[in-house]
Amino acid sequence: MSFKTLLVTALATALPSFASPALADTLPNIPASCFTYSLNGHQTAAHGFSASGLHATLTGTGIGLDIGPITLKDPKGAVTEAKLEQFNATAAYAALSAFRGGISPACQGQDATITVHNIHEGTPEASWSSVKLSRPGHTMTIQHATINAVQTSPELRIKVNGTGIHDSKQPLIPSSLSADLSVSGLSGSSQQITINALHAISGSSTIDGTGTIQIGSSAATSTADTHVSITNVAQLIEAIRQTAPTKVVTALTIARLMGRQSGDTTTWDIALQGGVATVNRIPLPIAVP
Repeated sequence: MSFKTLLVTALATALPSFASPALADTLPNIPASCFTYSLNGHQTAAHGFSASGLHATLTGTGIGLDIGPITLKDPKGAVTEAKLEQFNATAAYAALSAFRGGISPACQGQDATITVHNIHEGTPEASWSSVKLSRPGHTMTIQHATINAVQTSPELRIKVNGTGIHDSKQPLIPSSLSADLSVSGLSGSSQQITINALHAISGSSTIDGTGTIQIGSSAATSTADTHVSITNVAQLIEAIRQTAPTKVVTALTIARLMGRQSGDTTTWDIALQGGVATVNRIPLPIAVP
C-alpha cells in the first residue's frame, strides 16, 4: 500500500430547508469553473450549523462528492457560521482533489487557504456521514468521517478520522483511518506537511506512519522523509491475491522484501529528494514527474 494512497484516504470532511449553490463568498478565490458546492436542509445550530446533505464537484472532471447528514461547529464559539461553511467547503474541495490525485487543470493557481485565516481564533469540527466520492467507473464510500482543526495558529493542525471505508478499485484501501497532520507555510509558495501520526486498519493488518513532506511545484521539486510500518504483510498479500491486479500483488511482495522485519511488523523509510525516491536508502528505478 502506498503512503500516498493512505494520505488520500486520509487524507484520505441559518435558513429553512433549501438547496443553494456555493456563492462567491463561500470560497472567494475558487470560481465555479473549478469547483461547485451546495447544501440541502441547512439549519443553524448552537456554535455552528447542520445540513441534511452536501453535493460538490470538480467542474468538468466528472468527479463528485455527495454526503448525507453533516454538522459543523466551533466549541469555542469564535468562528462564525459563514466561516464554518468556508471550512466545510474547503474540506470538500480538498477531498475531491485528493480523490482525483491532484489539482484539476481548471483549479491550477486557485487558493483555498483563506479559510485558515478566517478560523484562526477557533477549533472548528466537521462531521460527515454517508460520504460518497465518485467518478466514471470508480466509487469510494465512507460511513463516517470527522475533520477537526485542533490548532489554527501559528500553524494549522488537523485530525482526520474515517470509518467504514470502501473503494471499488483499490483493494488495499483501509477500512478505517486516522491521521494527525500539521501544515506550515500556508502563506508562502511552499508548504510543509508533518505527519504527526497516521494509523489505519486493513483486514488483519495495521498501518502506522510518521514523517514530513515539503510540497514543491511538482513531485520532482518536492521532498519527503516518511516512516511506515505494516503488520501481517503476508496475510495482507494473501487476502488480496484473488481480487487485486497482479501488478499490485507483485509490488507489495517486492515491498515486503525491501522492508525491515521485526516479528510480524515490516518497516520502511521512504524518502524523496531531487526527483529520486528511495526505500530504506535504496533508490527506486522509477521516474518522478
